[in-house]
Amino acid sequence: MTRKEFIKVCGILGVSIPFQSVIASCNNDNTVKPSGFSGSVLIIGAGVAGMSTGYLLAQNGIDFKIIEASATYGGRVKHNTTFADFPIPLGAEWLHVDRSDLDAIVNDTSTQIATQTQGYNGSDDIGYYDGTYSTSSLAKEFGNFEDQKFINSSWLDFFETYVVPSIQSNFIFNTPITSINYEGDKVVVSNNNGATYEADKVVVTVPLKILQMETITFTPALSDTKQKAIQDATVWGGIKVFMEFSEKFYPVYLTFPDSETQEGQRLYYDASYGQNSSRHIIGLFAVGEQAKQYQSLSEEALRDFILNELDTIFEGKASSNYINHIAQNWDDEPYISAAYLADNAPARISRVLSTSVQDKLYFAGDAYTQEYDWGAVHNAARSARDVVEEIV
Repeated sequence: MTRKEFIKVCGILGVSIPFQSVIASCNNDNTVKPSGFSGSVLIIGAGVAGMSTGYLLAQNGIDFKIIEASATYGGRVKHNTTFADFPIPLGAEWLHVDRSDLDAIVNDTSTQIATQTQGYNGSDDIGYYDGTYSTSSLAKEFGNFEDQKFINSSWLDFFETYVVPSIQSNFIFNTPITSINYEGDKVVVSNNNGATYEADKVVVTVPLKILQMETITFTPALSDTKQKAIQDATVWGGIKVFMEFSEKFYPVYLTFPDSETQEGQRLYYDASYGQNSSRHIIGLFAVGEQAKQYQSLSEEALRDFILNELDTIFEGKASSNYINHIAQNWDDEPYISAAYLADNAPARISRVLSTSVQDKLYFAGDAYTQEYDWGAVHNAARSARDVVEEIV
């Protein structure tokens, strides 16, 4: 059963679970329970899963380091703070579940979370274009729509406020890992310059595409089952584009016949929605096959292609109101190279990927989860919680 098939079945049965985890609904205890483990841990990758893993290990007093290939933390929660008067999320943007997941990430009842989020209204306008433009309401098209926007902040801001301060000294940047040897008593990790690090356990949080590219070798080799799951997984490429206009002529969401298919997704949306801003910025989100038509274009050609697409729908208003744009092609991002595990991937893929190896090697991230839902920040954070529970 695929993720989409599962969610569809739940819809038929009248079970309301949009974007929520089955496991999380059965378990409200987010506390990581400590035990006698007192060894050391290396975390490979400083994205959401890596930061969350380190943060929870720190809460348990466990020695760890986070080794990151790039020059900074965050991974696919990258944002831009100069394009507009509010942060532009170049990667993960929405909170797809209840705000209680923010509390679970912080895992500290004494901390009051000040991060503001705002949900959508059922009366918000949804545009649809299939050669003819029509509009409807969000409630009519999507029903119980749970997504929330961060208000004048982003996922990265949230982690920088509540997670990064307590793990700041544990990062090692600009260190691409090329091999992991777990055949001895200690796990030995080597970087691209031959330097080595060792620990009792290693948590791999690199994007799934990086494992598919085999830029990291494992000794002993991973099991045939795990290697097959890695290579069989469909990983969608992805792009986001943001355009500023002098007036707002577009709906909250603009959808197409190919907005959600087995091969990918695409839509335009009001990126300024709910922000304390008077700027008019539209976002384009595209993954999988639907992203390729945009990814193949150079910057100016991409701008012209999108303006022409919007002009056709909105009678030339895009070109006449265009101010500026920025784009993030995740396929070109070093050490990431894609968006995320396809929505229609078989659930067994993520379950196999999340399985630990010999109590030494662990996997955490948005694709490495026991849940029927993946590909989002809350999944990556939950997978980190699962791994730390197993370790401690």
